[in-house]
Amino acid sequence: MIRLFVSSPLTENAVISLDEKSYHYLVHVMRCSNQERILCFNGYDGEWVSELKFISKKSAQLFVLYLNRPQTTPEYCALCPALIKKDNLDMVLQKATELGVTDIYPILSDHTVHGHFNREHAEAVIREASEQCERLTLPQLHSPMKLAEVMAHLPEACLCCCLSERHQDSDVLPKSGKVAFFIGPEGGWSEKEKLFFKNKHFKFLHFDVGILRAETASIAILSCWQIGRALYSKK
Repeated sequence: MIRLFVSSPLTENAVISLDEKSYHYLVHVMRCSNQERILCFNGYDGEWVSELKFISKKSAQLFVLYLNRPQTTPEYCALCPALIKKDNLDMVLQKATELGVTDIYPILSDHTVHGHFNREHAEAVIREASEQCERLTLPQLHSPMKLAEVMAHLPEACLCCCLSERHQDSDVLPKSGKVAFFIGPEGGWSEKEKLFFKNKHFKFLHFDVGILRAETASIAILSCWQIGRALYSKK
């Protein structure tokens, strides 16, 4: 069943008028027919089964029928990647969404080269990934900011981890609790930024396989985090 993110409240018998983009996606891209069942979610009301009904040749509505899955609250995990090339950043946003990240903080690092950030495009990437991977929430996307600004936004008792490819000793990946992963740009973290991490008592993590691209490092550490959480919860 096709899933669609909507911004409207979801309750039994609610009627949602589709905007132009949603109408185009369902009718012209997914080739949905009249009275087809659609799964809707908005990030806070759970997932609902609805029915698509055409109103005219260019408009349609969703009639909300019943709750399919109740809302759940994911464990806090923030990904803080330095801004990189657009296509690579798109991959990071997509995979971070699939791997359960709750917050994304793009970082303006000392070695950031590609500082341009299209928020509307980035939100579309996240929304589409959320629809496809069946999660009930959308990661909260924050505006690009400096390291010190990110620290001011993180919740209390959040364990901060920095991926540092040339660090001598690697700390242990946290098994549970609130966590934030900081991923550097193509040129790596500057010495000033590494000192910042040290003074803030970050955990330094690295992989023994060699130097990873920024997008690869993001996907790898989030995958390890998810696997570690799953194994820890079964003990």
